[in-house]
Amino acid sequence: MSSNSDQELVCGLNTVNQIIISRPKSVQSLYVGEALNARIESVVDEAEKNKIKITKKDPEFFEKEFKDINHQSIAVTCNKRLEESEAFIQSIIERPNLTFLILDGLSDPHNVGACLRSAAAADVDAVIVPKNRSCHLTPTVRKISCGASELIPFVIVTNIVRTINNLKEMGVAVYGSDLKASLGYNEINYPKKLALIIGSENKGIRRLTRENCDELIKIKMSEKMDSLNASVSAGIMLFEIKKQNNSFN
Repeated sequence: MSSNSDQELVCGLNTVNQIIISRPKSVQSLYVGEALNARIESVVDEAEKNKIKITKKDPEFFEKEFKDINHQSIAVTCNKRLEESEAFIQSIIERPNLTFLILDGLSDPHNVGACLRSAAAADVDAVIVPKNRSCHLTPTVRKISCGASELIPFVIVTNIVRTINNLKEMGVAVYGSDLKASLGYNEINYPKKLALIIGSENKGIRRLTRENCDELIKIKMSEKMDSLNASVSAGIMLFEIKKQNNSFN
């Protein structure tokens, strides 16, 4: 399906539902399979309330447009979800409580999508990724995030180390997840403004990134395993931060 550069085709029940709920005016069309279940019917009802065009499509449409993605026989054509620039950080830096998640070199869209989901669940204020050698908001990231990509700002920066140092100058403490760290993630008293850096599973955070952190922390685990999935690590650490900041309802 062809679309202009300002539009995108996005699939998946949770993501489609969140787009229709949060920004219905950006949606041009909703596409559903010929066999509707209760969850899809609920999304259709929401689309009808917002006067969104609904079109039934055969399985070949979804398989062609979303090869190797669990599309769940539902999709929308909508305006692209805008990625933010570094200026967004400046716009929120005066908030009394801030948590940033920095993804350093994650190129797997499944990992990035899962990290977005963990970040949204933990009330992170923004996810920050480098412009180069990093996965951005691809359709797969959007699908795996289960709607989280619609809920949390996604900031693209040119230079991660420069961004880290700018954050530190603005009063944000920076913690890097590193397997060689001596401190456990739950041995830290976290401040109200902080950034957590998660690196790729095979390489971890990069050397310059590591050297510019205020503190390196790790998840202590059984000797049977030497690492965790990046999104699992992010979730564990982010919820410890959330607990310490008394932000659970």
